[in-house]
Amino acid sequence: MFRIATVAALVCLALFLLRLSVFEPGRVSETGLGPFNAQTIFENSRKNYASVKQAQQSPGIANSQKYEKIASISQLTQSFDADRKRVETAIADHGGTIQLERASGLAGSRILHLGIGVPPEKFDPFIDAVRAAGRTYQIEIVKNDKTNEYLQLRAKRTTLEKARAALETLKEQGGSTDERVKVQNRLTEIEQQIQDLGVELGDFDNQNELCTVKLTLAERAGPAPMPLGRRMMLAAEWTSIRIAGLGGGFLMLALGGWLAAGLSTFALRLMRHARSGKIE
Repeated sequence: MFRIATVAALVCLALFLLRLSVFEPGRVSETGLGPFNAQTIFENSRKNYASVKQAQQSPGIANSQKYEKIASISQLTQSFDADRKRVETAIADHGGTIQLERASGLAGSRILHLGIGVPPEKFDPFIDAVRAAGRTYQIEIVKNDKTNEYLQLRAKRTTLEKARAALETLKEQGGSTDERVKVQNRLTEIEQQIQDLGVELGDFDNQNELCTVKLTLAERAGPAPMPLGRRMMLAAEWTSIRIAGLGGGFLMLALGGWLAAGLSTFALRLMRHARSGKIE
């Protein structure tokens, strides 16, 4: 009996020490982080457009394809200051421009949102450089063809310029005071529309060609070390459950052996009585 108790105690101690040595504290859950609700922050950031030369050119058609390319990246970091410097260095090295910046949070849970304009030819290398800062949690790259929108804006401006020229001719022809006032008001409206279109078309200008990177750098501190007392309590709880399972298993095994032995003995007695022709 003493030997059995000793073996059981040694098994319990071995399981306890094993669990204590390999115990891992729970990791910080990332469920629900999503894109850190950054989409609303970037909604009002400047739009950037780039272009690529078309293989074939046709009369009356723009000689380049206009497109919008946007990368949305969410990075997790435990070294916020160092990784922020990495990002800033990558922006400078790739000729990028910070168009939007928003920082929030206290040490341990800081979040930095950056809207960055990057030259089209530096877009992919810049993405690789940014992803080296921290750990990528989420990334999405979208490319939208804006050629038709660009052509429509140009056509609309041409139409407005023709209307302006016609009104200026009409204005020179004179007329009543009321007519001249109406013509002048209409000219003012058209001039304003032409200026607005100029701003929109200016975004497509080759000198302003950029692709957009919406970057979110979020600080996530690692799990705090668990106190030894807490680890020992959890290890003891884990060991007791395993020992109870092992004990229950051995008990069921012993009970099954006892029942099997009893049934075998009973069957043998029946066979002996049947051969001797006696029934006790």
